[in-house]
Amino acid sequence: MDERELPSINEIVFAINEVPLGKGEEASVFKIDTNSKYTVRVSNDAPSIEELSERLSEEPFVQLPDIFQKRNYAQSVAYWGLDPDDKTRAMVTINLYAPGFSMEIHKHGTEEPASSLAMARTITLSERIVNMPDSAIDQLYDDLHFLSSRGFSIDTGNGLFTNMGNILLSDRTEEFRIIDLQPFIREHPGINRNHTKGHNTPFYLLEGLLPGMYKYRNVHSTYGPLIDCRTEIVSKVIKGAQRNHLNDLDGYSGNNSIEEKWRYLLSQLHIPENYINSFIKDVTSIKQQDRYYPIRDKVNFIRVSGRE
Repeated sequence: MDERELPSINEIVFAINEVPLGKGEEASVFKIDTNSKYTVRVSNDAPSIEELSERLSEEPFVQLPDIFQKRNYAQSVAYWGLDPDDKTRAMVTINLYAPGFSMEIHKHGTEEPASSLAMARTITLSERIVNMPDSAIDQLYDDLHFLSSRGFSIDTGNGLFTNMGNILLSDRTEEFRIIDLQPFIREHPGINRNHTKGHNTPFYLLEGLLPGMYKYRNVHSTYGPLIDCRTEIVSKVIKGAQRNHLNDLDGYSGNNSIEEKWRYLLSQLHIPENYINSFIKDVTSIKQQDRYYPIRDKVNFIRVSGRE
């Protein structure tokens, strides 16, 4: 395994003392300003900074192999404080830094859904996605193909919706970036343990590219200009699926209800009925062409995450 040149313990401790780049229910993420390639992710259950500083000096980080062939999903590259009861969890990880900003609108403020500011943000982000080049959509599909071959899936909120905070948008480089992953779930009621895609399908990708879809769905979805934007986003996602030969079959959702899922989602977005029928016809007629050979060996994946 090639060794990475990781940040020093002093750089890590200094970063943890700063304002977090992001904070969730499970962990906080800190930018390492003195080493721009990395972030550090710290469990909310971690000991005090004083104790961490002392223990990090005594117990080194363990580096992880590059299982994603130098692709950047903001994944862990080293860990510290492995959970003895769960070998996939650690107290602290060093992660790759992925540039871009989150499209999860409610993280940018606490305004009420009906406010003009919330609507303006939803429209602005939706227009940005509409204007992203096809190459940005194609790169997302290439990542989905690749992740499926490695047995990993884009992450979702409680297995129901694609978490918009896990896809970053970069205007400067004109690209999207997936920044959170989960190993394939196999042993779970209602999931075919032999599935090959997880959530790596057009349906779930679409949900991850719809600003305000769940936070403001009941207030914003009937607004005409937003319906127009979302209709264009649906078109971009489905055309991308056609170009990249990725369909919705063999994922978590099963194969029998795909048309119904699409029809329900598009109706919730108030997409015009004539578009709905055309979109469903297009997306359900895509023929799969796998791009990468699947690997057979189980790969180690350690991250900071909460307990059930």
